[in-house]
Formats: sequence, C-alpha cells, structure tokens
Amino acid sequence: MAENSPYPLNESNENGIKQESDRLDFQHHFFDDVMNNELLPSHITNQLAQTPSPRICDIATGTAIWLKELSKILPASAELVGFDFDVSKFPMPETLPSNIRLSFGDVYEPFPEEFRNYFDVVHLRHFNLAMKRGQGVPLIRNLSSLLRPGGWLVWAEASAPLASAEPPSEGLFQAQKVYYNFLNSANLEAE
Repeated sequence: MAENSPYPLNESNENGIKQESDRLDFQHHFFDDVMNNELLPSHITNQLAQTPSPRICDIATGTAIWLKELSKILPASAELVGFDFDVSKFPMPETLPSNIRLSFGDVYEPFPEEFRNYFDVVHLRHFNLAMKRGQGVPLIRNLSSLLRPGGWLVWAEASAPLASAEPPSEGLFQAQKVYYNFLNSANLEAE
C-alpha cells in the first residue's frame, strides 16, 4: 500500500498501480450497470443539460473513468475537474477529452480558492474506506465549499452494510460482521 495514502487499496509499484486502475475501471462499469447506466440522477442530468457551461467536480477520481463517461453526455462546453490524493492512476492528459482537467487534491484540506462556490455538481463515489473516524464533518465542509449556491453533492456508496438478502441470510450477516470488524481494526469510518 502507498504509505501516504488514506485509501487502503492504493499500491505504489507499477504492477499494483495497473491492477488497481483495472479494478477501479471494472468497479465503475459494475456500478454503472447497477445504476441502470445513469451517471447522475436524471433530474440533475436534465438540469445540467439546460446549463450553458456546467461545471462538475469528481472527488477521488482515480482513472477519471466517470468523468470520461460524463463528457460523452454533456455539452463540450462542460468543465469537468477531477481531484485525487493519488495521481498515479490518472490517464495521460492527451488521452482525455479537452474539457477534463485532473489535479491533486486532499479532501481533508481546503481546496484552492478558485474552486470555492464554483461547481454545479460535486460527485464522490466509493469513499467510505478512505475515511477515518472523525473525518466525516471536515470532509462534508470541504466538499460543500466547492458547490455554487443550489449545486448538488452526489455521494454514492455500495458496501456490505447496505446489502440485503431475502430470505435473511446468516452468510450475509457474517460478511457484514467481517466488514465492520475490518473498519474498526483499520480505524475507518463506519457508515
């Protein structure tokens, strides 16, 4: 694991970076299928379609796959910005659409002043494993500072505590117990 990363799945060697990039892209496609191929809730997508130059921020952007997919459905005038603590998974700039910009960003530190009250949407997905206890409130404050008045914070998670089985399954309960034990042992925030 990369020593300075708050994210427990980060790898610092080349092979680990490639494997984690592939996993992140697979995770995106899986989650996209689960969400019926809607990158954002439809009412937000509709609002953005009526905005001349929408500004969207993706937090913990990883390989920027979500931004790349979003660029296909928004006007070319959309400004798409991705922040991540670990820039090793960023694609080469020349492989990105011209309206996507990627930068280092530590969500627990204030963002640059130029981005205060700037974005129509701030998007965050699968972040619960990167939060330690007590970091939730500072995180929400920092993310909220990026939003223009009336903007949307879209945060999507999928994890063992949110899963269910009908009829109830002892195996699922055991998996949830393992998940919570992991969170506690790693001093991570439990949702």
